[in-house]
Amino acid sequence: MQKEISNIPPVPDRLKKWRSEGQTVELMGKEIWYHDTGPKTDDAVFIVHGYPGSSWDFQGVVERIGDQARTVVMDMRGFGLSDKPLEGDYQSNFTLLLQADLYEELASHLGLKSIILVAHDMGQTVGLELMARFEESRTTFRIRHAILLDGSTLVDMVQPTEFQKKELAAPSTALEEDMAWEDIYNIFPESYSKESRARDDFDELIICQSHQIYYNHGSRTIGGIVHYLKERKEDFNRWSRTLFGFKKAPLTVIWGEQDPVAVIAMADRIKKERPVTDLYKYPDSGHWPSIEFPDRIGDAIIARLGSV
Repeated sequence: MQKEISNIPPVPDRLKKWRSEGQTVELMGKEIWYHDTGPKTDDAVFIVHGYPGSSWDFQGVVERIGDQARTVVMDMRGFGLSDKPLEGDYQSNFTLLLQADLYEELASHLGLKSIILVAHDMGQTVGLELMARFEESRTTFRIRHAILLDGSTLVDMVQPTEFQKKELAAPSTALEEDMAWEDIYNIFPESYSKESRARDDFDELIICQSHQIYYNHGSRTIGGIVHYLKERKEDFNRWSRTLFGFKKAPLTVIWGEQDPVAVIAMADRIKKERPVTDLYKYPDSGHWPSIEFPDRIGDAIIARLGSV
């Protein structure tokens, strides 16, 4: 399903509001945008978004949690309103290990001592790196529960999109010019469920996601960042070992059964390899459960706030 758009639409009000509620901090030499709500305790729901999304993907989840917990969600470098360096390449600017370093820096900046980790898609692997470091006693915070949403850490099972295939075959450096708006917009729709694509506000959801990429020339770098799939392969043993063997906190896995990229068989494999995992499948969700069903994800997090 391709949508031709001749003009860039205005930023929707719901995205304007989200952007207005955040703030920036300099971490590792770059400006990083984050959203921090709820009581300012040293315990927080700490959210790691996916590719090619941003913090905004969890706007509805944050709203659902409200004041029941401190909730922190950051735009990774190269995403949303955070810096999007045009010089250099994937290895110098955007690696999964670098993104994990940024989350550690933000947690330290905010004084967090314990977290419920929520991680989606590309962020699932960043989250697994944080989980691995926690098991190695290398983090300044304790993970008391981990919640993983659709993500292709199991790279041997991934079904990459045509956009991902094309960008993986290209250099990971920034493009000379911005991509056409319709090319950005068309990245998203097919990864949603058929039920979500029938929603009255579906077009606005995709416009919000597209604006988060388009901001500050992000369309020039978003293709190169897809090389995170190669990094996943290189460190597969470390992250799969953590995924299947994490013992220091409970693990919950939530998955959309209509996800065409991170297919539902991945969730089944996690459950098979780690039987104590709590697994929840959404038959009416695609790749973006935090957008498609934010109340469900918010309620799942709220139900785990008592984890110790």
